[in-house]
Amino acid sequence: MTENFTFHGQTTFINRPVDTVIRDFQNTHGSVPHEEDLAALLRAVLAAPLNEADREQAARTVVQVADDLAVPDPDAARNRLAALRATLTGAAGIAQPALDIISRILPLLGP
Repeated sequence: MTENFTFHGQTTFINRPVDTVIRDFQNTHGSVPHEEDLAALLRAVLAAPLNEADREQAARTVVQVADDLAVPDPDAARNRLAALRATLTGAAGIAQPALDIISRILPLLGP
């Protein structure tokens, strides 16, 4: 599957296949707790039938969660995941897989 993604900031995805984006994410955030779940969440977001702005924001949020966990700042990661969950709740086609992943990660970050 190839689609064009344009994001600005620390993570840049421009005209790259989803698998390449995921591999780059894993290379950058490979030592972050819950990296596999975050990579799966990023894949779900990039493949989602969202409008471009929502997809961009959701992908940025996943990267920011990984950055928060690298620090570590589980409170910030938890807040971002909660906001992402709220955003994705109404999104057709992505809500359930993404929400399942978020539900697995949130309890591991503490109260």
